Amino acid sequence: MTNRLSKESSPYLLQHKNNPVDWFAWGKEAFEEAKSRDVPILLSIGYSSCHWCHVMEYESFENESIAKLMNQNFVSVKVDREERPDIDSIYMSAVQSMTGQGGWPLTVFLTGDGLPFFGGTYYPPEARGGMPGFPQLLSSISDAYKDRRSEIEESGSYLRDHIKQSAQSPHTDDNMEPVLLDRAYQQLSTQHDWESGGFGNSIKFPQTMALEFLLRYHQKHPTSQALEMVELSLQKMASGGMYDQLGGGFHRYSTDKNWIVPHFEKMLYDNALLSRLYIHAYLITGRKLYIDVAEDIFRYIDNEMTDKLGLFYSAEDADSDGKEGTYYIWDYEELQQILDEQEFKQLQSAFTLSPKGNFEGKNILHYTLSGTHLGFLDSDDLNLQAIRAKLTKQRAVRNKPFRDEKNLLSWNALMSLSFIDGYFITKDEKWLNKAILNANSLLSIVDNDSGVFHSYKAGKVGSYGYLEDYAALLLLMLSLHEATLDLDWLTRAEFFGESLIQLFWDSHESRLYDTPQDGETLIIRPGESYDNATPSGSSMAVEGLYKLSIITNNKQYRNIVISLLASTSNIASEHPISFGNWLCVLDSFLYPTLEIAIVAEDHENAIKMRDCLFESYIPNHIFCGNAYFSRSEKFRNKWDSYPLLTEREPESNKATAFLCENYACELPVSSPKEFLDLIRQKINPAQK
Repeated sequence: MTNRLSKESSPYLLQHKNNPVDWFAWGKEAFEEAKSRDVPILLSIGYSSCHWCHVMEYESFENESIAKLMNQNFVSVKVDREERPDIDSIYMSAVQSMTGQGGWPLTVFLTGDGLPFFGGTYYPPEARGGMPGFPQLLSSISDAYKDRRSEIEESGSYLRDHIKQSAQSPHTDDNMEPVLLDRAYQQLSTQHDWESGGFGNSIKFPQTMALEFLLRYHQKHPTSQALEMVELSLQKMASGGMYDQLGGGFHRYSTDKNWIVPHFEKMLYDNALLSRLYIHAYLITGRKLYIDVAEDIFRYIDNEMTDKLGLFYSAEDADSDGKEGTYYIWDYEELQQILDEQEFKQLQSAFTLSPKGNFEGKNILHYTLSGTHLGFLDSDDLNLQAIRAKLTKQRAVRNKPFRDEKNLLSWNALMSLSFIDGYFITKDEKWLNKAILNANSLLSIVDNDSGVFHSYKAGKVGSYGYLEDYAALLLLMLSLHEATLDLDWLTRAEFFGESLIQLFWDSHESRLYDTPQDGETLIIRPGESYDNATPSGSSMAVEGLYKLSIITNNKQYRNIVISLLASTSNIASEHPISFGNWLCVLDSFLYPTLEIAIVAEDHENAIKMRDCLFESYIPNHIFCGNAYFSRSEKFRNKWDSYPLLTEREPESNKATAFLCENYACELPVSSPKEFLDLIRQKINPAQK
């Protein structure tokens, strides 16, 4: 018999619909039930591809006796953290304040008013490893709630005030200077693993945004070791087990310092951010491996993670057949049976294999990067490509990991941004078309369902838009304008920028919140600044508003950008791993930004001119273009509102480019060669 969660759309909640636990979804009904019965709320937060969430489910939530304890003494509430990041943010902060650590599944006990008073993460069914057994914990919490209510409520109020105060914006520092970026670089250099790449010495996450910042730092400081840090990390990640050597795409993180044994879940956002990073590294270095990795990720997303509307799915699970990683690992003898003798020898020479394996007696495919050896990414080696195809076909017979097919708007936008960058570099329009289809489908849902959404599945909106969704949409619209030179995308960008300010900006406190002004009232209104696994909503908002402020000459946007950078830059320089995207925006703000305007009567000529921008790595540039110029006065108003386009006309039958700083422009040029020379003079003044 199913419980209430059978009526939900979230794949994570639906995974628990057959539990004997009398689950509620988050909402008024659950809190009214808790007050009516005078029992605490047990809040369990996780996501569909979370391994330890699955473990706790089959150990505890499917256990009849434990479920009985939960049903008798609590109102149990299940939340999908990907669908409700606001709830997750608040109660994760509470648990981190109580215990000094966090993670998922997140297990929090609340009063009927939503105040947290005790919490942790995974709890086993029986006491072990210093952790209490879950039944023991349930009994203790229930007794305390009955016998020490006043203490619990006082503790909950104190904790709420504490996390609210912790969420306040840092002290504003007007001293925004390049020395802050130098300090961030030094911090990253100290934390970098110079042997295996990445940061830290045990569990390693990709830390994509910190590496993006290092690419920018290298551009200004070519004698630094910034590029060395990035390249070592990218090469080790791509050759290790954290990369799916057969199917493409990155797993979530590595459980060892050498990137061999991953946590096998695959997240859309990781692959969006990493593919974009590899593209940017290719643009700087010209190293073939990097563009091959990016396009391999694109094919994985296109083949496995895209629906018929061009929307991208959220994640693939780490588990299949009840165990982690079984879909991805290989028995040594199994490989010998699948491949003929020559093929097996070639696989063994290309990859590190052994009868003992490297994960539970089996092999995770990885190789040692040396010379031009690129593993299966070496498209010139037809024998290796045949082996890859044979193993991929064999793997397809296995039970695939569960795929979370909900569409998260901000993650979709991040993936489309990467597809667009792939198009800029490869000139392959199929990648641009993926992004356009995705963007149009997102906008269709927005237009048909009364506003920006956060999650969507099977024709139903699961939750409405947060700051991250508006900010990511703003960035996507700006990028699509640069890709197409269609001014309609700029019109959309202006709309989302203005909506973002109206809904999330608090002018009295000079800060952005993650939830809209008219959003659900929670115990606090969350507003996180730091970049986590994805760029924070606030850092993406500042990035988008900064670009929009130059394109439209909007002084309000610029003042907001200055205010937020001033309040964040100092702490960002001290903790660069947690503020990588902020540092990239600060880099754009502190150094001269190239303002590019291109006007043309012919789209093809305009695109040829625009492509000059991607012959070099120029992250600090703003683009505004019109590929459909008409000399007829009635059409002028559409672009005359943009300062970079006002009163600018192309030469007949040619695209004309203007390169400016602070709206002061060089003489216009009308050939790609002239424009390319002008760009190179600007980014390399010594060549003048």
